[in-house]
Amino acid sequence: MSRVVLLFVCVSLSACSLFQRPFRPEHAPPEESARFEFPLGFPPGEHTFIPGTIAAAVGLAMEDFLPGDAKPPRGATPDEVCLAQRSSYDVLAKALPDDVVLVSFSPKQGACVQEGIALDVGATYAVDVKTWRILAVQR
Repeated sequence: MSRVVLLFVCVSLSACSLFQRPFRPEHAPPEESARFEFPLGFPPGEHTFIPGTIAAAVGLAMEDFLPGDAKPPRGATPDEVCLAQRSSYDVLAKALPDDVVLVSFSPKQGACVQEGIALDVGATYAVDVKTWRILAVQR
């Protein structure tokens, strides 16, 4: 009888993990959102156009490089905490032939570390945008 109960508990707990909601970004409260006014049309001046395949490839690579739910280790240094934030990285992307996009992450100039300290962090990903798989990673 205890095996049946144990099996039921294990199945129930693992089934709960199937019903977790996927990550959704936080939205501002309605009062704060109501204060923001969109300009008429897209503002003139410098802006960046990012094709959909590039944007999706960057998102896929970023989720592998620094998952959205990743936390710095306990007792992390300020630099480690900083490097655990997606906003600390610049992204370089280039579409290649054969439906491959290279995506490279490197720390922003002056972000996280003191001058003179060389960090070997970052990575370059080869993303197959036909099958949406990571082909290779160079660290």
